[in-house]
Amino acid sequence: MLISIRFHGRGGQGAVTASKLLAQTASEMGYYSQSMPFFGAERRGAPVISFTRISDEPIYEMSQVYHPNIVVVLDPVIMKVVDVFRGVKEGGWIVANTTKKPDEFVFGQEYLNIVAVDATGIAIKNDLLVAGMPVVNTPMLGALLRADIPLNIEVLEGIVARKFGKEGKKNVKAISEAYEFAEVKLIHGSGKRRYPKKQKIKVEFPISTPAEGVAGKTKLWRDFRPEINYDKCNDCLNCWLHCPESAIRLNDRVEIDYDYCKGCLVCAAVCPKKAITSEREVFADV
Repeated sequence: MLISIRFHGRGGQGAVTASKLLAQTASEMGYYSQSMPFFGAERRGAPVISFTRISDEPIYEMSQVYHPNIVVVLDPVIMKVVDVFRGVKEGGWIVANTTKKPDEFVFGQEYLNIVAVDATGIAIKNDLLVAGMPVVNTPMLGALLRADIPLNIEVLEGIVARKFGKEGKKNVKAISEAYEFAEVKLIHGSGKRRYPKKQKIKVEFPISTPAEGVAGKTKLWRDFRPEINYDKCNDCLNCWLHCPESAIRLNDRVEIDYDYCKGCLVCAAVCPKKAITSEREVFADV
């Protein structure tokens, strides 16, 4: 099981916090989870995207969510400027803050499940306002639990109550109301998705290749020497990608060039299989 969720909102509506609360709820229920924000301009009102993954197995994907099972739309106006349906899997879910009925949604998939809820109205009713702006993240989480997601509303409410302190009761009430009043319906679409034409583009990757020069060989910089346990290594190439000195080579397998390895241990930190360990290194004769 791997459930991918994409949140669309605007700065100040709590999309990033909603993603974190959802991941925490999954974690407390024994699932693996991750939450990642993606910011444009970091200011109130600017478009914000956040991503959550929930699984019953360890999660090694670190990218944005391009093909979500569920999309949560916190701002009704943003649907006019952002294609929130993009990449959503057939039979997936759209959870939208809207006063529209599920039947009014138009999309290119064959069919989607629509969860429609007036989260703005619920936020205003429960006085969930910051600088006069309704904060809709907690009612949207309540509506989200009407989708096909194996999370318990009582666990979510407990986390939210602890998170918001004095404001916790109002947020918990908003979750409950959104869960109760959300309208859920399976809707058929046109089945005609539009994809932009692919264009070939030239992409240049800035890669720092170590060589004898300004820094020279950097092996004497090390205090700790990374070692690869090939019995655990699954060739995911995370270490090669993240090495700041390009001291990890790709031959028949990944190998560390110890002449240029400076012992930063970034490779060990990013290894999902914990296949890279480190040993204290002492150069007695140099």
